[in-house]
Amino acid sequence: MFWGVTIGKPGSALAEGAGRLGTVHMSTPARFEPDDIAILWAPFRGTFRSDIYRQIRAAGGRAIIGENGWLSPIQGRKYVQLALHGWNGTGDFPAGDGNRWDSWNVPLRDWRRGGETILVVEQRPKGINLDPRAMPPGWAQSVAPRTSRSVVRRTRFTEAPLDRQLDEAFATLTWTSTVAIKSLIRGIPAFYCGPHINCGELMRRGLDVDNPIYPEREPVFRRYAWQQWTEEEIRSGEPFARLLSLPHDGRPEILIDPDPVPSAWTMAGRVRAAVAGRKPLDRITQHLIG
Repeated sequence: MFWGVTIGKPGSALAEGAGRLGTVHMSTPARFEPDDIAILWAPFRGTFRSDIYRQIRAAGGRAIIGENGWLSPIQGRKYVQLALHGWNGTGDFPAGDGNRWDSWNVPLRDWRRGGETILVVEQRPKGINLDPRAMPPGWAQSVAPRTSRSVVRRTRFTEAPLDRQLDEAFATLTWTSTVAIKSLIRGIPAFYCGPHINCGELMRRGLDVDNPIYPEREPVFRRYAWQQWTEEEIRSGEPFARLLSLPHDGRPEILIDPDPVPSAWTMAGRVRAAVAGRKPLDRITQHLIG
């Protein structure tokens, strides 16, 4: 039985697709069974979705986790991540051949070894639960990458086009943002500071941004292509059938929410945030505080 398909964003598509494989309930039960399957949007720490996730895993059931696509839109179509027991770089999904990635015709630019800036990218806050998988408040304004290059901080107040900022960058630094994927596709090395990220095999974790890696990208993109789907594909039931083909022993597993992370504000970060959007002052202040 499928439970909780109204939890999440493309709810009707999830319900229709799940309905092709079994009975669908638009709610959650008083008690889960080992054969039950919950369909949840990213269950960040402190959310009711996290409570449901822990409950079904403790009963030995399975959870299909949805999140916005790691590369979306593609050819004008929006994609949604779907994985078993994880999201944004965790979770299981069966990979197929390379035809799915190849059909998207996403051009990969050659690795670029130059660039004047390190582009730090702010992400949308995920509320106050301080889940380490979400960017800590103040991180983008306060993080101090180890670099001899200029640091450019892209926040929600930034008006400059992302493409232009990427064209000037030697590397990008995010918490877990999908901008890192766009960076890799354009041949710009990516770094991240969160606990995990999609296609993390192609990046380095940490702040040593003057020393990137230049791995082969296509094998990783071809595998991750099987982790995200359009609404039309979801309605067909195919992604559910693939995920439920993975082995399942029904053993209970006790999950504990990750420890909360504190906000990452520094004094310099607060100044940067305060002057964001004030263009004349911003230039002066960024020169003074870096």
